[in-house]
Amino acid sequence: MINKFRKVINADGRMTILGVSKFNSKVAQAMEYAGNNFFIMSEFKNHINDEIKKLIKTENVCVVNSASAGITLAASAAIYKNKIYDVNKIIPIKKEIILAKGHNIDFGAPIESLLNLVNTKVIEAGYANKCLVEDYQYCISENTVAVLYIVSHHCVQKNMASLDEVIELCKKNSIPLIVDCAAEEDILKYSKKDIDVVIFSGSKAIEGPTSGFVFGKNKELIENIKRHQDIIGRSMKIGKENIFGLLEALKKYKINKNINFESYFKIFNLNKNIKCKKDIDTRGIQRIRFEIVNSKVSAIQLSKYLKSGDVAIYLRDYFANQGYLDIDIRNINIKEANIINDSISLFLEGK
Repeated sequence: MINKFRKVINADGRMTILGVSKFNSKVAQAMEYAGNNFFIMSEFKNHINDEIKKLIKTENVCVVNSASAGITLAASAAIYKNKIYDVNKIIPIKKEIILAKGHNIDFGAPIESLLNLVNTKVIEAGYANKCLVEDYQYCISENTVAVLYIVSHHCVQKNMASLDEVIELCKKNSIPLIVDCAAEEDILKYSKKDIDVVIFSGSKAIEGPTSGFVFGKNKELIENIKRHQDIIGRSMKIGKENIFGLLEALKKYKINKNINFESYFKIFNLNKNIKCKKDIDTRGIQRIRFEIVNSKVSAIQLSKYLKSGDVAIYLRDYFANQGYLDIDIRNINIKEANIINDSISLFLEGK
């Protein structure tokens, strides 16, 4: 059965379309243990939440089945509070969640669709290329129940109010702030901030199983998220094995892993068919960015070719239409880096 799947070399990043990330044997063992035992689930969840609180130094935690579920449940809790059965009623909702226009992204699914599941009215603040604190303030009304702030490379980066500015704005207006930073690396950076609800993925930077967790300063809001998990969140249920696997992944998690970037860079920099440089994104993640030289082949054509082989090679092609491809080294080893490099040369030299 295993041989029926094409091998994938993932130099794209922690991408849902490729299964997000790998987890280590300790995580697999934890999942096997939980999968082969029974628990009183209410006690089990409380214990896991308490353990995660200690690990990430926060006051309130709720494990969910994904970061996207965390967004929907946080919106539900902000709108309906502890009225968990009202979500299912088809009634006009005047309650609004403010989202910067430049944050209204599609990360694989539209952010707006996650909010619409619980009948949220989304108010877009600012413009596609600018959203200042004043733009958020302008949108606040008696119907505002929360501000949703997205921390992601998918979002517009320039001319946008900073997270700290939005935290201050929400405190001044006594409005809950929900921050989605699913793929971020530094959990403690966010647990230290005065944020009502923070949403993380358990399967991206954390390298755990499919899961997510919400945490933050607003105990009432997070307790209501737990209540909504049992009703509208029933379709987003997370299993015991993934909950326990997430805990183990968090125990093993380190922000800065020992990756010898220079050894990877050297492999590609010696390739005469491409011109390489180092690139660091908004999260501080180092990647190798290259453009094709001495060939009429486009970056888009090269990316498609690499994906189509018996071994599917995925590079980060967000900027392919500008002539650039990126290599994310976090999920590849040196052997795979050489395979990528040889495949690039084989295609370009054949053209």
